[in-house]
Amino acid sequence: MPSYIGSATALDVSLNLLLLNERIVLSDTGELDSSGGSKDESLINYQGDVVQASVLHATTVGSGNRTDSMAITAGLGLDLTSLGVDLTTSAKVLQAVASAECTNGSLHLSGYSDILGLTINGMPINVSGEPNQTLDIGGLIKVTINEQVGTDNSLTVTALRVEVLGSLGTPVAEVVVSRAEAGLICGSGPDGECPPAADFVTGGGFFNDDYGQRVNFGMNGGVFPSGELKGRFNLVAPGHHIRGSSVVDYRIIDATTRELDYIADDSGATFCTVTVADNGEPGRADTFGISCDSGYSASGTLSQGGNIQLHKPTSCKANDDSKGGGNGNKGGKKK
Repeated sequence: MPSYIGSATALDVSLNLLLLNERIVLSDTGELDSSGGSKDESLINYQGDVVQASVLHATTVGSGNRTDSMAITAGLGLDLTSLGVDLTTSAKVLQAVASAECTNGSLHLSGYSDILGLTINGMPINVSGEPNQTLDIGGLIKVTINEQVGTDNSLTVTALRVEVLGSLGTPVAEVVVSRAEAGLICGSGPDGECPPAADFVTGGGFFNDDYGQRVNFGMNGGVFPSGELKGRFNLVAPGHHIRGSSVVDYRIIDATTRELDYIADDSGATFCTVTVADNGEPGRADTFGISCDSGYSASGTLSQGGNIQLHKPTSCKANDDSKGGGNGNKGGKKK
């Protein structure tokens, strides 16, 4: 049986000023248990003093011969000037994905970042797509985009890291947006032991409904590696804040599409059916749809930001083609 390594964080801001030491951490999964499982955290339409974001979603999953971690930050607005730090940052989407897989006793690591509409101190940033792109802005601001740091057993992908230096050259602030870590210590067998049958989805992001109104969401649900049917979702749209508290049914529609029934609240008890499709990485072709007994319904493609990941850790064999969906590994860069 392999040992799992995984974590994900949507936002981590550290301040080290003469009169102020503060840390802001939002949507942090913590470390995945070495025995595997899943952890996720989501915030929708977060409005803080120095940080605003429409979606802050982080998830990490370890089962069978895989670990997959993902962090998405959408609609980011960050302004540290009120705290004495000359830094403003905005982005439409900042996403990091990391995956680890044991195949025939060998570990394979992959990861990528997906970034749209990034600006720093009002300056549009050209994202190359290459790992570890670095920029110096004004000499005192150091930027790393699509940071990828590997060890023998894991890979950590950070969509954006910004370090602000003081007049003496020492760091006074660090901003980390969308960080995902995935790793494995392969088991004694060729691929470790096969887990119990599992099939579940995780994801978050936003889309515009048929009326052009923005819908933000974070969700998970299905049959998890523990064998438990569970899940939850959080959705915010004009006039609605819907929270799904438990999954009562989960249906496999086709190789990439899943349908989930939730007990939910939309200013009163309701029942919602959510339909999602994982159509490959980085998620811009993925779809989300919801229909509730309260009368609310919406659907759309995550073309502007977000990701649905379908997890099917039902086989440990490298030549098994039963895996469905993106499985968090399409389009990744091999390490």
